[in-house]
Amino acid sequence: MTIALALIAQLSAAALAGPDLVEVERAVAKCDGGAMTRIFGAEPQRRRAALIAVFNEQQAIVSARQALAQRRVEAAGKPASPPDVAPVPAPNFDLEAQALADRQQRLDDSRMLGGLRDNALDMMRQHYLTGCNGALTGAGGAVSSTK
Repeated sequence: MTIALALIAQLSAAALAGPDLVEVERAVAKCDGGAMTRIFGAEPQRRRAALIAVFNEQQAIVSARQALAQRRVEAAGKPASPPDVAPVPAPNFDLEAQALADRQQRLDDSRMLGGLRDNALDMMRQHYLTGCNGALTGAGGAVSSTK
């Protein structure tokens, strides 16, 4: 369980880490090519690492669900204890199922936030590419108006 919690913490950090959206927005507004290159230089590697972390965590959750289902089936098929033997308390599968549901929810939240951030970054990058190319920029590097 400790490994799972460490994985979740790592996944959350990977999903929430990345370029500061305010910094990206400023770079786009200023048509700052150096900042954009610096900001987006590591983006493919960061996204790849985040996807691998999400996949690994989802795979671990699926494996844990399958193991839980198997243990439930095995517990249901066990014969009752003889009356002269102290009964063995039944395992509480509901707590484990809830822990898995919570783990899945954290993964889904991380995936959602990561997707929103990636969409915002892609939109700002596209805005930079269309608004800050040589034909549209003035001498100061800002987008010029032709009215």
